[in-house]
Amino acid sequence: MEHNQINPFLYHFCKELSIHLESVGNRQATIAPAEFAELVSTATHEVLEAYASGEIDLQAYRNTAADEYKELAIKSIDSYALTNKQIGKITEEQASLLDEKNPDTLINFEKITEKFNDIQNHLSDEVTRANEVIHTLLEQVKNLEVKTSLDPLTKTYNRYALHEHLRAVLEKDKLDFDIFTLMIDVDNFKLINDQYGHIAGDKVLIFLAKVFKKALRDGDRVYRFGGEEFIILLNRTDLEGAQLVAERLLTLCRNNKPLFQNKQISVTLSIGMTKIIEKDTIDTIIERSDTALYRAKNSGKDRLEMEF
Repeated sequence: MEHNQINPFLYHFCKELSIHLESVGNRQATIAPAEFAELVSTATHEVLEAYASGEIDLQAYRNTAADEYKELAIKSIDSYALTNKQIGKITEEQASLLDEKNPDTLINFEKITEKFNDIQNHLSDEVTRANEVIHTLLEQVKNLEVKTSLDPLTKTYNRYALHEHLRAVLEKDKLDFDIFTLMIDVDNFKLINDQYGHIAGDKVLIFLAKVFKKALRDGDRVYRFGGEEFIILLNRTDLEGAQLVAERLLTLCRNNKPLFQNKQISVTLSIGMTKIIEKDTIDTIIERSDTALYRAKNSGKDRLEMEF
């Protein structure tokens, strides 16, 4: 594996492992070493499988948040170095105190106690400062997690990536080509969760993400907008072509049922479609797509509606 492919690979591994650990953490407070090793093995296998199947686009994530993570790493190292230096000074003070010897005088226990208390306070303050820095860095890492491009569950792009892509498109004075937006919602998703459980719901979302990716062209993009909603951007196509894609997705989901515990789960979609125009904003695009989706839901579901 080339050097510039290592970081994205490790990034996806950490994402997979964190999902498994969070699931375990919801059930129990501790984890045995053998169980942790099994989770590491499972996460590694899933990432390798995704990489081999082409689900992980290393090129797309080669530069994702790299500079920001690098900056956090530098801050962490600097903070550790400073803390280490400060604690080193405190240690020297302790050694100096213990080395104070004068055979002509008695030991002043009050003075010794005062100095040790002072050293203890310095050490406590330094540890507190270090913990505050660590807490700040962790918060910054959480913020970066929101900004990174992948949705950890479905391996599609996330909402932040959608906004960044649309912002770049809309900043141009003129659109280079036609772009159609499909807002997709899973019909009766709450009933699926209620009947089969949330794990089954997650499996359905993963299944749909794979169906979308296989049905689309390389230039089209799939985003998890939130919950059971997805958005697909169709590039370089016309209205007829966009309609064909939407209808194909409806048919594929209607005719293919994901399995969960040897049970087939029926899945249908409602789709709202619009076309991006030059005077659009992100809000107007989402608003028109949502209006069309709302109409599809109220017209019987498992269908496509358009709003222009």
